[in-house]
Amino acid sequence: MPGQFVLPTGDSITIEGEAARRLLGSGSGDAALLYIYILSNGGRYDGEDAAGATHRSVEQMDAALEVLCRLGLVTLSNDGKKPAEKLDRPEELPRYTPQDIDRELKNGQEFKFLVGEVQKALGSQLSSEGLITLFGIYDYLRLPPEVILTLVNYCAAETASRGQTGRRPSMRYIEKTAYAWEREGIFSLEAAEALIKRQSAYRASERKLAPVLGLTGRALSTTERKYMNSWTDMGFDTEAIAEAYDRTVTKTGRLTWRYMDSILRSWHSKGLHTVEEIQRGDAPPKFQKPRVRQTPPAAGATAGELEQMRATLRKIKGEE
Repeated sequence: MPGQFVLPTGDSITIEGEAARRLLGSGSGDAALLYIYILSNGGRYDGEDAAGATHRSVEQMDAALEVLCRLGLVTLSNDGKKPAEKLDRPEELPRYTPQDIDRELKNGQEFKFLVGEVQKALGSQLSSEGLITLFGIYDYLRLPPEVILTLVNYCAAETASRGQTGRRPSMRYIEKTAYAWEREGIFSLEAAEALIKRQSAYRASERKLAPVLGLTGRALSTTERKYMNSWTDMGFDTEAIAEAYDRTVTKTGRLTWRYMDSILRSWHSKGLHTVEEIQRGDAPPKFQKPRVRQTPPAAGATAGELEQMRATLRKIKGEE
């Protein structure tokens, strides 16, 4: 059931956000179990021990290890047992030759089919450089053909959404997006569709938030998008973010992203995500008028003295 749960304390294993996203995107439960096993085992891998610990077969664990290597989460050291940290590789595909492409088109039916479908999606023939880029995504990044085709259609839709109707996405843009998907661990059609759905939600949220935050007439920066997307991931709606913006401007006199982010993260930690919840759980202090101290009458006045004061007042008013 949905909700926010309290996790047990004690010995803990930390999985970085990037690794978690790649594992979720892979859709492989065995890979997730093996990754936890490797973390808890000091980075070492033994097929039989891993199989016993995860209640899987050795063959399943070996296959899961291949998934982890493909996701870039581990690489095997020389002894084949200790996965070592994987260094980030540059976003540059190997330099394939036209002969490599011709050979693959003649001998590889899968790539040949992929080329035909991509050209249909783009509405034009791929150049020699375009074919080389597509082959690099297929051969080097190891994205499955159905994922590549989904990626190309996504890039085409993104290009059209930016007012570039009629223009096809550049192969460089497709290549950069492929690297981003590979880093996210998007190796299945289901993971690709989930990513596109999430990106669509981000864009819809950005369109609503930009006017609220006074960001009109220009494209959002990468940092601005990261803040907005993180607030969407936390579960805040437009009204709640507008409330945080109002408090930020009231306090600082302008939009201060870090200050506004701290407000929203504080609410998120308290489970407050709607304006109603925020007003009940974190209402700003109400303004109170300062209390006016009244000076008490002087102590010790006798009845005779009070009567003399009254008589003096009557004379001033002309009553006597």
